[in-house]
Amino acid sequence: MQQLIGTGDPDPLGAMMLAYLAGDRGAYLEVGSTTLEMSIMTGEVMFRDYQQMDELEKRALALCAGRVLDVGAGSGSHSLYLQQHGFEVEAIDISPGAVEVMRQRGVKNVSHTDLYSVCEGSYQTLLLLMNGLGLCGALTGLQNMLAHAATLLTPDGQIIADSTDLTALYEQVEEEFRQGDDGYFGETEFVMRYGEVSSEPFPWLYVDFDTLSEAAGACGLACEQVLALEDDRYLARLYRSERGEN
Repeated sequence: MQQLIGTGDPDPLGAMMLAYLAGDRGAYLEVGSTTLEMSIMTGEVMFRDYQQMDELEKRALALCAGRVLDVGAGSGSHSLYLQQHGFEVEAIDISPGAVEVMRQRGVKNVSHTDLYSVCEGSYQTLLLLMNGLGLCGALTGLQNMLAHAATLLTPDGQIIADSTDLTALYEQVEEEFRQGDDGYFGETEFVMRYGEVSSEPFPWLYVDFDTLSEAAGACGLACEQVLALEDDRYLARLYRSERGEN
């Protein structure tokens, strides 16, 4: 799980978004990975409105119900949309810059915290978008994250999350390769840089749907794939297995 970024610590994503909000429409973030070829992340993308969101995001927002916890909320675009449509939304992010951006944009309930620090609550929806499942850092942390998230749900609650299946990047996906001595193939490490501000390396996870389903089942959660896109991204909905599908 990513660590909370303290005030005064390097926060390149937060710095980039604050610059964009202040009027620098060319602001962008460089993202480096140990295993993947990455592109830049622009302020324009981070501040997209509903009309600019893709099919996956729109489907995720349509599935939201009840009280919502938006985890890793970034610039607050998803929280703002839900808030404007009458939802009670709590937005959290580990970036102090992101939290300040959300406050300035009008998100009503924002906290500078991480998911594990949310120990009380009764949410009908936990929302983890923009490859939000990656927040757990590694495959070994996925089950722990899902187990903790489940404790925050109402009996009829759900987790709405997305990830990317990297299977197509590899020629062979035998089980021993997928979880062999070199680790799970969806594990990587990122470094973010905005100008002279660089993050410490941090782990990130991309998980295929079958592996996600196994981790969810170990936590007593059912898992359904709501949407799969041609670029190998998919949207999943997780809920307590004993409640059955809606």
